[in-house]
This record gives sequence, structure tokens and C-alpha cells, in this order.
Amino acid sequence: MSLSGNIIATLAYFDAFDQPLTAFEVWKHLTVEDVDDAKTDPVSLGDVVSALDDKDIRSRVVFQDGFFFLPGREHLIPLRIGAEKIAVGKLRRIRRLARMLRLMPFIRMIGVTGSLAMKKGKHDSDWDFFVVLKTGRIWTGRTLLTGLLQALGKRRHGNRSKDRACLNYFVTEDRLAIPTEDLFSANEYTFLIPLFGRETFQRFELKNRWIARIKPNFLPTEALPLWYACDSEGAKSVRTALERAFDLDALESWLGKWQKQKIMRNPKTRSEGGHIEASDQALVFLPDPHGPRVYEKFRKRLGEIRLKG
Repeated sequence: MSLSGNIIATLAYFDAFDQPLTAFEVWKHLTVEDVDDAKTDPVSLGDVVSALDDKDIRSRVVFQDGFFFLPGREHLIPLRIGAEKIAVGKLRRIRRLARMLRLMPFIRMIGVTGSLAMKKGKHDSDWDFFVVLKTGRIWTGRTLLTGLLQALGKRRHGNRSKDRACLNYFVTEDRLAIPTEDLFSANEYTFLIPLFGRETFQRFELKNRWIARIKPNFLPTEALPLWYACDSEGAKSVRTALERAFDLDALESWLGKWQKQKIMRNPKTRSEGGHIEASDQALVFLPDPHGPRVYEKFRKRLGEIRLKG
């Protein structure tokens, strides 16, 4: 697939998120036009910058104030800048919370995903958390984490969502590979921001190297984000003590049975097109996944821009 075609596909995909891109971002998040014909060869920043200056691309996209985007989308520039400012404020608050969450037993990693990870913050938005728990303690770990966030008033519940954690994706250490190897997942987990658990995050990226088939410039993260809550000897001591106290097979078994029954009674569990999983390795609650809608928008925008070529 041609580089120009992949650049157009990248801009069209991010347009589905209402997000213009800088030249560096086009390079970093370069997306193949045809996922079924994906190549893994990375592309240099220089090649992408040169291609962005090509007449064929400039005839189809707009460059303004340092951003590339599709025609008629100039209004997205101030919206993106404003959304980033909101996102930074929210990530600062999340970092303070992460320093407390690192004390919780059986947690091996916590990351932020979704629109906030893409720096698309909204004043009333929640925080999507991706949580990795110790193998064999997913039910106990989830219960304790949920209880703490509920006590702190930081768990999304009902209509209360602003600046609260949305706990919709839990996996264990032996289930780090994302099963849905598609365009939406590749984008979602490329943007994942680790808050705690560096070693587990590194293994997560290695387990999901398939992302490079769709995003050829995908590389393991080297520098931790500003929002990362570093571990400490004191935090390790507290976490270890709590793990000893709650490391009970009988408790894990009872919590598993109770939570599975509760999940099966939830009407959203049977939502058509939803992704719900409740096992000893993964707890996933996505009754209305965004992926299909985003992909539909992407194909529509890509079709429109091709007609202008």
C-alpha cells in the first residue's frame, strides 16, 4: 500500500474522532489503508513529512496552524486545543488517585484508555480504566478496587460520571493479549497511558505486537508519562501486607460466584452487539462498543476523500 494512501487513511480515521493531527502525530500513528493487506515495515518521519507536502495529498487535505485535517474541518483546531487542556487537568487528578490505588492488593497495572488517553477531555467525562490483576485473584482484586473507589466517591455509578473511574476492563497477568486484533483496538491501546505497573505494561505491549501490522510505527514505550505514579518501598510493603490478608482461595471462589450471578442478571449483559466477558481471566463490560461506529465513520470519510482525488 502506498504511503500517501496510508496517510490519507490515518487522517480519515482520526477525523472520525474529530481530531486533526500534526505531522509528527501522522507519522507516529500512521495507519494502513487496507488492514487485510497490512505491512509491518516502519516509515521514517522524514518520509512522512515529505509525503505530506506532496501535491496529491495537499489537494485532498488542509494544513492550518500546524495541523492536517480533512476539508471543512477547520473548526476542530480550537476544539482540540481546548480538549487537551481539559485532559491535562483530569490526568493530574488521576495521578493523585493512582498514588493511592497502587497500595491496593493484587493490582499489577492500571492504565487510562478511551478519549481521555487521546487527550480529548470533556468537563463532564469519566475516566476509562484498564486494570491488570494477579492471576487467580481477579474477583477479589476487582471487589477491593471497586469498594475503595466507591468509598472515595470516584467510581462511576448511574448518572454520576464526571471525574469518576469507569471500571469496564479487567484482565489477569496471563491474559495480556487483546483478543480483538482490529483497527479500533490497535488505536485504543496505542494511546493507553500507564498509571502504575511499568513491568506489566511492558509485557502488555510485547504481547500486543500485532498492533504494528496496522500501525507500522508502533514501538514499545520507553519514557513513562508525567502521570505515572512510581512505586515505592512503602507502597510495596502496604500492598504486600494486604495481599497476605486477602490471599484466600475460598474468598476468591465465593466472590466469583456472587459476581457472575450479578453480571448475568444485568440486562446489559444481553445487549445485542455488546462485548461482555466474565471469566477468571477477564472481566469486560462493553454493552455498546464504539468500534463499529468509528469504523463506519472512517470508511465513509475515506470514501469521500477518495472521490476528491
